[in-house]
Amino acid sequence: MKEWHRELGTEDDRYFDMLTSLILLTGLTGIILNKGFLMVPAALIGAIWLLSKWYDRHGGTKLSLLNERKSVRLFPGEETNISFWMRNASKAPIMNGVLSFKTDTTLKGRESFTRETQKGYHYQLPLSLIQHGDSSVTLPVTAVQRGVTRFSEVQFKFPHLIKFRPVHLKYQRKYETEIIVYPEQKPVYGIDNVFHVSIGEQTASISPFEDLLTPVGTRDYVTSDPFHRIHWKASAKTQQLQTKVYERQVDRSWTIIVNMAQYTHMGNAHPSHHFEELLSYTSYLSHEAAKRGLTFDMALNMRRPHYRPYFYQEEGQGAGHLKETLELLARMNKERLLMPMEELMYRMDQQMYKRKTVLLLGEVPESCFRYIKKWQAQGITVFVLDVEQEEPVLVQATKRGNTA
Repeated sequence: MKEWHRELGTEDDRYFDMLTSLILLTGLTGIILNKGFLMVPAALIGAIWLLSKWYDRHGGTKLSLLNERKSVRLFPGEETNISFWMRNASKAPIMNGVLSFKTDTTLKGRESFTRETQKGYHYQLPLSLIQHGDSSVTLPVTAVQRGVTRFSEVQFKFPHLIKFRPVHLKYQRKYETEIIVYPEQKPVYGIDNVFHVSIGEQTASISPFEDLLTPVGTRDYVTSDPFHRIHWKASAKTQQLQTKVYERQVDRSWTIIVNMAQYTHMGNAHPSHHFEELLSYTSYLSHEAAKRGLTFDMALNMRRPHYRPYFYQEEGQGAGHLKETLELLARMNKERLLMPMEELMYRMDQQMYKRKTVLLLGEVPESCFRYIKKWQAQGITVFVLDVEQEEPVLVQATKRGNTA
């Protein structure tokens, strides 16, 4: 696809028709009247005609905009600089050009470059280019609210050096840089009480579970140690009975389930009035899980065209997993179709293959309590987010208050 579309219009044709008419008029008049001085303006107009054609051929015809696929990640309130690089491979320079584009309200640039529109912001950045050279312009931006945005309707406008009329170039390709603004973090209390211990693969200093395939050393034998735990080789070397010590392991994983719907008295679902708050609470819990070294997965009852027809973040841990989780939260929007919460709970029930801690955020319909009771009977601890107290706090489902 051609990178730029140049708009010439009918005015250019009229411009050259006028110059041609003036050349013929002054030239023929000079010849007929035998007035040599009338050939001077005819020659000047002819020179303007040639220079105009030359600039039309070379001015802005070999422009390229650096367009790398990349993502810029920010939290609300953070600032960064976005640079735009352009190359002018033609023989003609471009003076006093203006690079313009639009974004939605996720992002806002410096006031001097920004004009507010109905759907977001329109930016205009000054940019001049020498012949066979590169140039750049930088836009300082501030992340305003959660979301993902791109620069759209990219255009470049510059004055024609001979005609003194603006030349409009429209960028034909999608600009690949995207700005991802993560959700704001709103604290959730009661996290220290969310602790369920079961057999797992996470190393712990204190745990009732040991990995008998991973010995880590020995210690002095005590009378309560079972006989088969004695390390005979170590005992022979030290001339004192030694007991094998194994690595202690535990599973402290979370499953975060978020109901993004709110229900009317008739049972109809629509996006929750607390849509952004729920994402902010989920972001905070994800940060806490990563900070504490916990494994977690996450499910939201919003549909998507996928073999798993709801948004789901696979189980994982660490900084990389947290980044993927926050990016998924940033891409949520209210226009997506909602999945019934009972259907999501059913699907999650099918993959509850081990004991863990379940955190429920948002409204919990009565139809979902049978899954909560089933999980509790299987030894799974279930907490819900109670937002009707002074601060949002996680409470056990059996001691449940109202959720968001």
